[in-house]
Amino acid sequence: MTIDAVLDQIDEERLTQLLSDTVETYSPSYAEEAVVDLLCEALDEMGLAYEKQRVSEEDETPERHNILIALGPGPAELVLVGHVDTIPAWDEESTTPYIEEGKLYGLGSADMKSGCCAMIEAMAAVAQAGVELERGVVLALVVGEEEYGDGSECFLEAYQPRLTVIGEPTGLKPCTEHFGFAEFVLESKGNPAHAAFPELGANAIHAMLGWLSRLLEGMREVSKPKQIALNPREISGGGDLFIVADRCTAGVDIHLGPQLEHDEVIDLLDRARAEVLENHAKCQLSFEQTYYAPAYRLGVDDQRLRPLEEAFESVGMEWKPTAFRSHSDGNMFRQNGALPVICGPGKLEVAHTRHEHVELDELHRAARLYAAMIVAACCS
Repeated sequence: MTIDAVLDQIDEERLTQLLSDTVETYSPSYAEEAVVDLLCEALDEMGLAYEKQRVSEEDETPERHNILIALGPGPAELVLVGHVDTIPAWDEESTTPYIEEGKLYGLGSADMKSGCCAMIEAMAAVAQAGVELERGVVLALVVGEEEYGDGSECFLEAYQPRLTVIGEPTGLKPCTEHFGFAEFVLESKGNPAHAAFPELGANAIHAMLGWLSRLLEGMREVSKPKQIALNPREISGGGDLFIVADRCTAGVDIHLGPQLEHDEVIDLLDRARAEVLENHAKCQLSFEQTYYAPAYRLGVDDQRLRPLEEAFESVGMEWKPTAFRSHSDGNMFRQNGALPVICGPGKLEVAHTRHEHVELDELHRAARLYAAMIVAACCS
């Protein structure tokens, strides 16, 4: 059976409707069950068997589940992964999908309900085409990715995936390099004084602003400036009393590429702190790393990636690996020995924004690409 027979089973109208339904179903991290139930109903209608894998503890409510769909014999040669959760909604309108100029808008449309739906459609097409797979494929629709990945953690306790494709938004470009992610909490302690006499105290907010400013400037001084992205995510300090602020904290996210050593990030924080203390000697500055996921780079000549390259060729797309600049469950999969390639519809730049969207043509091409990956990896 040729790949064309499988691609003929792709139902673009069904795929578009499923994406619209999932976007309309609000599913922030830790509250994903509504969209899980919706997807299970869709799988029932498609005739695809599935397993619900419990992620929450036995006494925890509400219950939370991954959805696992398997075709062919085990162990799986190919694992497809998508996360069904989103960040919290900006407002009620952000969860109301609409189509305009060939694009479907709404929270999660790019990150990454489009990838999930395209993978489901690919699995349905393979099943409906009657393809006899010689090696197995598993689709894992996981929860909790927008927090710390407890859905994927649960999946990896039960499975040992090898070749893995994660459908985060990349514009369907294959990403064999993946940035790491470090999360820091910075703290500044000063001395209170009457607000009319700031020179008698030590302003913790002033010191923190200097530290953050110096960090942003210092990004240009690391060995590979294009391999780092620093984002001060939140800052809080002081209070409503008429005094000099004696405490300030800031949350900082740092994405670092595989060519940049983690030690350089720590050195940057230390160096910036020392420079700021020269002008804020009465303050105390400290930081704590609260999360770290290392970067990785897969060998582009690794023959185990060859089925994915063949899939790109079979649907007329260019295999030109690049880097994924954000954090995803891919870091966790790599740490567990998998070969995770990030590739999905949508643009990372519009994820987590009020104008998040995905092009419907790209959504449909994603389903064809994923179907081709299954055939290339699981058939002779």
